[in-house]
Amino acid sequence: MGVRSFRVLVARAFVAATVGAAAIGAPGAAQAAPTTGLLDLTCAQALLQQTTRLSAALQSGLSEAVVRLLNNLTGDQVEHLAADSTSWLDECGRVFVADEGIEPAQRVTADPAPRDAVPTDVFTLSSRPGSTRTIYLDFDGATYSGTRWKSGAEIVSPAYSIDADRATFSEVERAQVYLAWQTVAEDYAPFDVNVTTLRPDPSALTRTSSADLTYGIPVVVSPTNSVGTGCGCGGLSYVGIFGTVGATDYQPAWIFTNGSGTGGYNVGQIISHEVGHTFGLSHDGTSQASYYAGAKGWAPIMGASYNRRASHWSTGEYADANNTEDDTAIIARTAPVVADDHASSPSAATGLTAGTPVAGTITTRTDTDAFSFSAYGRTALTVSGPAGYSDLDARLTILSPQGATIATVDPTADVSDDASMAATWLVDLPATAASYVAVVDGTGVGAPSEVGRYSDYGSLGAYTVSLSTGGSTATPLATPTTSTTTTSVQAIAFVTTRLPRARAGAAYRAAIRFRGPVSEARVDWRLPRGLKWKVVDDRIVIHGRVRASSAGRFATVLSGQDRSVRRVFRLVVRR
Repeated sequence: MGVRSFRVLVARAFVAATVGAAAIGAPGAAQAAPTTGLLDLTCAQALLQQTTRLSAALQSGLSEAVVRLLNNLTGDQVEHLAADSTSWLDECGRVFVADEGIEPAQRVTADPAPRDAVPTDVFTLSSRPGSTRTIYLDFDGATYSGTRWKSGAEIVSPAYSIDADRATFSEVERAQVYLAWQTVAEDYAPFDVNVTTLRPDPSALTRTSSADLTYGIPVVVSPTNSVGTGCGCGGLSYVGIFGTVGATDYQPAWIFTNGSGTGGYNVGQIISHEVGHTFGLSHDGTSQASYYAGAKGWAPIMGASYNRRASHWSTGEYADANNTEDDTAIIARTAPVVADDHASSPSAATGLTAGTPVAGTITTRTDTDAFSFSAYGRTALTVSGPAGYSDLDARLTILSPQGATIATVDPTADVSDDASMAATWLVDLPATAASYVAVVDGTGVGAPSEVGRYSDYGSLGAYTVSLSTGGSTATPLATPTTSTTTTSVQAIAFVTTRLPRARAGAAYRAAIRFRGPVSEARVDWRLPRGLKWKVVDDRIVIHGRVRASSAGRFATVLSGQDRSVRRVFRLVVRR
């Protein structure tokens, strides 16, 4: 009964499996995960003559009950998937998703290098090496045969590459691989799963029985769609196969950079999206669109989070959401939430010493971490996630030894950026040292029903808390009184949030304005060829003549006495 051949499908499709999972309770402790079994994984008899869009198959008479049974879905989930044009059935009746690629003008070739040093070997990275669950990011080429993809034929996927040389990885390419890995590792930081670029033993990706707790999913990142004919797709993945016994033939998930772009951040975003489908997650869309792209720097991971600074797992709290499934609870069915690393009670707070940063992870919306410290004089206590890709929007609450709130620091911005997602308590304390407690929490911005705003639901992930104290003060203050927000940390900020478009061959000039006690302002990553920059008073001036049409990003940094602020700008060059 099919509506079009698999090759034609893939030529027009775009990646991201969208299977919904049944409503589940809150995640439990890290223990044996339940098995989620598909029926008749061997597919002894084909159900369809060819790959068929799910909606067309149902309209042609295929029983919804059969789809539910074959894929462990509820009736509501089948209905939701059928309303999404990216949902397909293979010949055996298994659901997979073909996700749209990003618009060419939005594709990024290369993001600025990560702030921390890029390792020489980016193919041995592991986020949680002690975990028995694995998300394997395969960037260096792969060959598969005998899978459900391409009817079992051999599939040879070339290595990820930005340039024409696919035999070696350049410095820029290694930086993109590193950033993609960092992005995915951050998205899955709350869960007991290892995001790795180190090729594991095949047994680490295969679940043989419900007692087998060692399993995972490989994700192949390749320049072109080697599964079918070439296209501008973002990728492909089967729905709900992570942790399913005997589902190895439905691996891997696929990412195609000719549809997603080669920039590490967006590659990481679509990897997290595709892996989310393998966990059983559906698309976050609206009544009018399969994907919700968010606004003001934020978007849901299972929507279209390309180029968004803040991307979160979602429960459909935004306006006109068509999917209210509990993303984190669904993931936790087969990759449980990790154990809490820091107590929430001030009486059991982790000790914090000046000059020695401490790492932590906010794992759920109810998780808070407490830190005790002694401070005097000029004091700065900062909590921030990894620059450029953190999921945690941090709120910092300072308590007295008696538990009274001294200050709450929760910066906000109209468009999410590194500064608005971090928090710093900067204060002049009395000369005599006193004890305090800092409580770290994930927070949101505004009402999630407002455009570009979000709750604390997906404000999760890794962070570092650091303390400096004992600096000289011009006028020592009396014992601090209760306040809601402090500090000169918020004084240093970018006023300009986006740049005007440039035209290839034409003169270009734009100003990036900033405010606050800035001692240094600079561009931290090369501009498009033909452009230069200089600092004039309270602005960074970009000027010159761009030689070719393109779309890229570059980073700028503002530094002051107590902190620095980094912001990535996107510049589109038209013909």
